Amino acid sequence: MYSGMSQTKIAKEMFMSQSKYNRKENGKIKIERSEAIKLAKLLDLNEKVILRYWMADQLYELMQYDKDLVHEAFRIVEEHFDDYDTYVTLPKRNSSYSSLAERMKRRRTNK
Repeated sequence: MYSGMSQTKIAKEMFMSQSKYNRKENGKIKIERSEAIKLAKLLDLNEKVILRYWMADQLYELMQYDKDLVHEAFRIVEEHFDDYDTYVTLPKRNSSYSSLAERMKRRRTNK
């Protein structure tokens, strides 16, 4: 029980059954990002702290499969964070996905 709220009350506020909430609370079912945010608001907790732990849990799961690959992905994001587009565009029919370097070149010429 958190903040004087029972699992039943929290589950009702989260629009799920008490048993489903219990499984999420105990880590048997993954909690979604939107659910973590709603839970933080419901329990009057710092949303940023909750999301930090939620994201750490997501990364931990990925690292169980290929720790080195996750570290490489982090390095790419850190090195090129400002170069990534804020949205994803799909390639036109019969064209392939471009590399980061090609996307950066296109962005410079389009400005």
